[in-house]
Amino acid sequence: MTRLAIEHGRLTLRDFRRTWPQLFLVTLVTRIAVTLVMLPGLALLLRFFISRHGRTVLSDQEILFFFFTPRGVVALVLVGGIWIGISLIEQAGLMVVGFGAAEDRRVTWFGALKYVFRELPRILRLGSHLLVRATLLVGPIAALIGGVYWTFLRQYDINYYLANTPPEFMWAAGVTGILIAGLAVLLASKVAGWVLALPAVLFEDLGPREAIRDSLADSTGHRWNLFGWIVAWLLAGALASTALTWTIGLLGRLIVPVSGDTLTAVSLTMGAIGVLSLVTNAILSFLSASFFALLFVRLYRDFSGPGALARDLAEPGSLGDRPAIRIPRKGLLLGGALAVLASVVAAALLARSVRLEDDTLIIAHRGAALHAPENTLASVLRAIEDSADYIEIDVQETADGDVVVFHDSDFMKTARNPLTIWNASGADIDRIDVGSWFDPAYATERVPTLEEVLLTARGRARVNIELKYYGHDEELERRVIDIVERAGMVDQVVLMSLKYDKILKTRSLRPDWTYGLLTTVSLGDPRKLNVEFLAVNATTATRGFVRRAHRNGLDVYVWTVNDPYLMSAMMSRNVDGIITDDPGLARDVLEIRSRMDPVQRLLVGIGTEIGVFSMPEEEQVTDEADA
Repeated sequence: MTRLAIEHGRLTLRDFRRTWPQLFLVTLVTRIAVTLVMLPGLALLLRFFISRHGRTVLSDQEILFFFFTPRGVVALVLVGGIWIGISLIEQAGLMVVGFGAAEDRRVTWFGALKYVFRELPRILRLGSHLLVRATLLVGPIAALIGGVYWTFLRQYDINYYLANTPPEFMWAAGVTGILIAGLAVLLASKVAGWVLALPAVLFEDLGPREAIRDSLADSTGHRWNLFGWIVAWLLAGALASTALTWTIGLLGRLIVPVSGDTLTAVSLTMGAIGVLSLVTNAILSFLSASFFALLFVRLYRDFSGPGALARDLAEPGSLGDRPAIRIPRKGLLLGGALAVLASVVAAALLARSVRLEDDTLIIAHRGAALHAPENTLASVLRAIEDSADYIEIDVQETADGDVVVFHDSDFMKTARNPLTIWNASGADIDRIDVGSWFDPAYATERVPTLEEVLLTARGRARVNIELKYYGHDEELERRVIDIVERAGMVDQVVLMSLKYDKILKTRSLRPDWTYGLLTTVSLGDPRKLNVEFLAVNATTATRGFVRRAHRNGLDVYVWTVNDPYLMSAMMSRNVDGIITDDPGLARDVLEIRSRMDPVQRLLVGIGTEIGVFSMPEEEQVTDEADA
């Protein structure tokens, strides 16, 4: 087995050495086509299905519910299958070149892509077949995991289980871990069995169903070999990526300090490093895709195939032992000139991106929840003391119809009391200590009403009210509006929710108020959202996302950010608000940034994201003083 693996590796390297120019052109052209044509078309198709569902955007749980509808199932199979098919197009082109190399035939990039275009319908159908099969594997396991949740974790609010990890939570986690491990083994086995299906479609003139069937049959007895190669490829890619990132970061840390102390000099240096990072990562991606395709063509020919390639595509013996394209010296000079030009352009863009002032809002998440029990008057007062611009709170209705400030559906996390909010009267709530769980010093804290929080914050901080829904609301929107208006804080309040339909309902009552959608993931066209801001997690809030949101007139708030470096990175990305449990720390970060010159801002804003620079030692923010 080892000797065979070594031989496969040797032949793969030989094929790459002889065909890399054609492989590179296949990769370049397919990625341009996918980026400019195919993915935008796929996005339009998905938006069509969502619009037929009566919505412009779906977020979080709505996405899951959508895919359980008949229309959603069709969208999943069609759009998901096409997406997988699109991801196979590049591999298909590379495999055609590799198949030619295995037969000593010079297949050009144009010939390979022409061949793939002819097979495109079957490649896309193969993507749909693979998606359906994977879904049928994952579905039962997902249902079992849902059953575990229903059995062990349904009695109380999920936050109680996450915060306290009782025995039933540990049982659920253990069973879920076993199920996920079993699913991983099952999927690995199936993927190793399916991996020969694409070359079977390309070189045996088979339909998707027959190709998958033959792949499973032909891989019998070779699954561990195929699986081993897949794992080795993944590990090699991960190690190479890590080494590349570390090397570029080290290079930047060595070069930037001696590049000068002007914005122009540092911008040029950072621009060059950015271009180097982009180019080297693109090369690594190209190498990874090429070696995978060439290797599995060889494995296909040995374990399945051998298959056939149209004779008019390339003559036997036409490849030779040298690359099919030589890069002339003028080409190298032109490439170098383009790299310098790209560095200068990148430097100009970087210099323009430097913000000399920050106007990021500090939004205290459930008050200063790191320093006082969440959603209590104590946390509200601490947030005001820490100069928060906004205090974010959660509101629900009690059995009496009062609007109170509380996040969970019950009191298990904060008081080990199973009483739910919608079954609790005002008298019940007044007896519940919601502070001792955090610290005995807060034993007198009780669940405040919305009115109490508004009156406490009025004139001292604005309030971001999240409307919470657990399926028992009655007139939450109307009651919140009445309380805000009675408190005279219409101009000091914004509303947001996970439920977009509830936002629209509230806007129908008060069209001129400010509204936001709280979301983790979303599908659809955000330009058609009838809100003023989006509240998203830090992973979603990339520079591109923030830029597109601003272009569409939407502010971006990011949750829940408690790390000073991430806070600074978000500020450099021009987010409009940071939702944090530690508003005092966020205020300190803003203060430090206010003392930075343009060069330092550029280094902190860009350098931290590519691993070149971090905040200077003397300016690092810690929360030791608050410990």
